[in-house]
Amino acid sequence: MLIGDVLSRLPDSAQIMQDFGLHCTGCSVIVFEPLKMGVMSHGIEEEVVDDMIAKINDLALARRRAPEEGIYMTEFAADKVKEFAKAEGKEGFALKIKASDNQGREPAYAMDFQEKAGADEKSFEFHGVSIFLDPESLKNLAGAEVDFVETAYGSGFKITNPNFTGANS
Repeated sequence: MLIGDVLSRLPDSAQIMQDFGLHCTGCSVIVFEPLKMGVMSHGIEEEVVDDMIAKINDLALARRRAPEEGIYMTEFAADKVKEFAKAEGKEGFALKIKASDNQGREPAYAMDFQEKAGADEKSFEFHGVSIFLDPESLKNLAGAEVDFVETAYGSGFKITNPNFTGANS
């Protein structure tokens, strides 16, 4: 993740970065620098950077809005779902998220619009958007947060899933 994205999503991370010796958190170049590479380019050793990233991840997890047995969708992501649904002529449809087992690694994710929940699907509502999850997906997404990110390199939905090694955090 880019330093600027981290700071915009977690403004309190600026203090953590400064505590670890990164004092240019207000610099205009940070919007283009990936966190680890950007910090290391300022002469901070990799072990120190890893400790800093762990502290920032702890801050992010402390702010996590998803319940342990459910999920959460940010308002920005919900707005994007509505925008995409309108463009596809599927206004009022729910977002079906499939999180398929991936042999112990983070699930393979798929999203599509669906008009009605299946018999075994659980429904969640966030900011005017319904999400349908089948039992396997609910198990694989428990505690996850769905967001939409826009960077200089592209945009898309991001699922921060605390249940799997290598999760986006």
